[in-house]
Amino acid sequence: MKKIFHLALISGLILAQSCVQTPQTKTKSPDIRFLMEHKVRQAQIFDGKAPMLVLLHGLRSNEDDLFAIAPMLDQRLTIVSVRAPFDAGGGRYKWYDYQSNPGGTPIINTEQAEHSRTILIDFIDQLVDAYNVDEKRVYVGGFSQGAMMSYSVGLTQPDKVKGIASFSGNIPDWVKAKLARKNELSHLSVFISHGKKDPVLPFPDALADKDFLEKMGIPCNFNSYETAHTMSRQNIVDFQQWISEQLK
Repeated sequence: MKKIFHLALISGLILAQSCVQTPQTKTKSPDIRFLMEHKVRQAQIFDGKAPMLVLLHGLRSNEDDLFAIAPMLDQRLTIVSVRAPFDAGGGRYKWYDYQSNPGGTPIINTEQAEHSRTILIDFIDQLVDAYNVDEKRVYVGGFSQGAMMSYSVGLTQPDKVKGIASFSGNIPDWVKAKLARKNELSHLSVFISHGKKDPVLPFPDALADKDFLEKMGIPCNFNSYETAHTMSRQNIVDFQQWISEQLK
């Protein structure tokens, strides 16, 4: 997942922001020692506890990246953008070490991946308590490696999550090995978006994910674009519509 694709994602988000203001980061609760660094836009419209969207950035990025789309998303949502736990240098972070393996299965650090998965699960509990969140309406989504982490949380711990969003990601084998039982997954909904020209995570893999999830009884909203490994403005608009529908 080369740096050029991270820059492409930033460019797409800058375009999406052209008509909106940057979200204001709310002060974190002084009473909670949070497990992970994050930025939060608390719900602007709410009646009681708010639904929450947890956003997970891609490899060698940070919490500022996906937080850029917060102004475009439903004001009923509390939006939390999380920093991955492992330092990748230069103000960038990663959920786990990853090495491409041409012609073979990518090499990942499964210990780091499992650490990130378990700490995210505990962190979601902290967020629910800290930001007056409805624990039954928690959504988690991410770009690329962040999408893989979103799948890892939602598909292994579905009692914590109502919906998953995958932006240019896929379901890794190490997640499938920890999958919850089919009957525990039936309440989930999944948004998938993927570029047909993606050279990092091939488009056919996203189609295979859709088939896999539907066989598990999980409905998928699948969206494809004539793009590479990035998020276009239309991608964000489609997600905006999906997440708002989820809140009805």
